[in-house]
Amino acid sequence: MSDPGNLVLVIAIAMMVAAILLAGQFAYWSLNARQEEGQRELSRRIGVVSDKQITPLLRFGAAGAAEGLTGYLDETLRSAGSPFPMDRLYQRIILWAVGGLFVGLVVLRSPMALAGLFAGTIPVVLLVRVAAARLERLTEQLPDGLDLLARSLQAGHGVGESLRLVAEEMPEPLASEFGRVFEEQNLGRDTRECFQNLCRRNPQSFDLRIFVSSVLLQRDTGGNLVEILQGISNTIRQRFVFQGKVGALTSEARFTAYILGGLPFAIGGLIMVMSPGYIEPLFTDPLGKLMVAGGAIWFCTGVFIMREISKVEL
Repeated sequence: MSDPGNLVLVIAIAMMVAAILLAGQFAYWSLNARQEEGQRELSRRIGVVSDKQITPLLRFGAAGAAEGLTGYLDETLRSAGSPFPMDRLYQRIILWAVGGLFVGLVVLRSPMALAGLFAGTIPVVLLVRVAAARLERLTEQLPDGLDLLARSLQAGHGVGESLRLVAEEMPEPLASEFGRVFEEQNLGRDTRECFQNLCRRNPQSFDLRIFVSSVLLQRDTGGNLVEILQGISNTIRQRFVFQGKVGALTSEARFTAYILGGLPFAIGGLIMVMSPGYIEPLFTDPLGKLMVAGGAIWFCTGVFIMREISKVEL
């Protein structure tokens, strides 16, 4: 019978070779995508090609973006400001997964090495955090941007010139979003389509959808756009005030939850340092392993339920 250690090494080497080949293939696809990116972007801005037709590698159309993992990744990537194309995200996922599996097979040499595949979720988790941080900044900047837009309209400027002013005066990411709307309008795209694309790029921003809906409705029915923008800005600010009050009222409960959540890990670590033999059966005995797994499952379930209960719809 062959040595299990040699078999593990052979499997690890084969996986690394496959990872290198995949990385090379993705690099080739990425190079081709970047070479065509400028032409596609110009065509999209002037309206020759719609957003649904511009689908980079492994990024499906809007019909598939509403369902499945690909749709979720596509939406998250757009919410993060599209820092890189979809094919590069898939490349990072595969490389992290293969790398985690390689470390598990070579370093740990355990049946649990397959858990190293979950390392492929790390790029997605980081992307979700980037998207959440960008959405938070966009929401915080939106009231000031709307006030600036309203003052510019009040001074007699048109909507396009007001958008340009916001793009020049406001910080990122609001500046780039409004600047892109202004640029698309200047290149001849329909105003309604320009504002709708703004919502498509930021699908998680409820305030932005309210703003776009108000502007488009005002264009169709008439009305005082300055008052509408000022009303939206005041509403967003009032919600910020309410969020602050909710945070202050629930701060004690959240701090208590942090303490109770960290207490098992702190006590367990202290016991492992002071008396390792006392807690060792939890990790060596089959019944102990079952108890640890059950405790972890119930702990995560409790944390999830508490987070859902404590959410406040604004």
